[in-house]
Amino acid sequence: MANKQLRVIYRSNSHAPLWLVADKSGAWTKNGLAVDTSPQLVREKAVESLKNGSVDVISGNHHNLYVRNAKNGEDFVHLAQPTNNWTENKIIVRPGIDSVQDLKGKKIVADKLTSHAGLNIWLYLKQEGLDADRGDIELFEMSGSSEDRWRAVLKGDYDATFVTIPHDSRAKAAGAHVITARAIPMIRGVTLTTTTSFVKSHPEEICLLNKGLVDAIHFFLTHKQETLEILKEHASPILKLQTDEEVETLYDEWAQSLEKKPYPSLDGIANVFALAVRRNPEIAGYNPLALWDTHFVRELDDSGYIDKLYQ
Repeated sequence: MANKQLRVIYRSNSHAPLWLVADKSGAWTKNGLAVDTSPQLVREKAVESLKNGSVDVISGNHHNLYVRNAKNGEDFVHLAQPTNNWTENKIIVRPGIDSVQDLKGKKIVADKLTSHAGLNIWLYLKQEGLDADRGDIELFEMSGSSEDRWRAVLKGDYDATFVTIPHDSRAKAAGAHVITARAIPMIRGVTLTTTTSFVKSHPEEICLLNKGLVDAIHFFLTHKQETLEILKEHASPILKLQTDEEVETLYDEWAQSLEKKPYPSLDGIANVFALAVRRNPEIAGYNPLALWDTHFVRELDDSGYIDKLYQ
């Protein structure tokens, strides 16, 4: 019997490590699936492709579907969440800044402020008592790469910027001062997103997709050497990793973040919904749990399948 087909696009190259490991480890074929993945970096193209049936599942779309569901009743659903923490929590800072509180009154540069990355920074700083709306800090947009932004800090154009690996180590090697922020709970990365209508019409494929995801996470966590080889060969060109040490650091960050049972955390949902409300205050009364259906993960969990993998 031919494997069941699924077309998946992931919203950022940063999702690639888990999708690559799932493919190269055989997690899909083990479960009778043929999963076609390719990066898709434009949010609206991803969403419209899902709505018109060009793809079956999106990896991502974390905060921008709440408003579409709340205001327009559009049919989207999140099914599983392998990671629940913010990882762009390394701060490249000017000399004299040694703690987050030292950022008060300072100029902080980010990518687009209404993007997930920019909103994460706004929320984190607000939770730390530094409210941009109150004037505690100044947030600036700067398009381009993370390297462009941390080099702007080195030049003195700004006081700080937030990065993820490997930019923290690269900036440090260039002479920058780096501090690490608290990793707030956050829905990010490989979020399985589709529509309820697709789930209802393809329950077997969705069940197998969730099981394959669980198997991929297990492989990632328990087959370190094989996973490192996959990341080195296939993820390095995508993420532009330059050394074996950067590959190892990438592995360690993922291994520390992955959930054996890919449920979303309540704090992660609350925080990502705060980003949605920041952009669309009119949806503040919407219940963000309405966008989630984790019963496929729950069925696997209740069956004992996940626990047996780690025995």
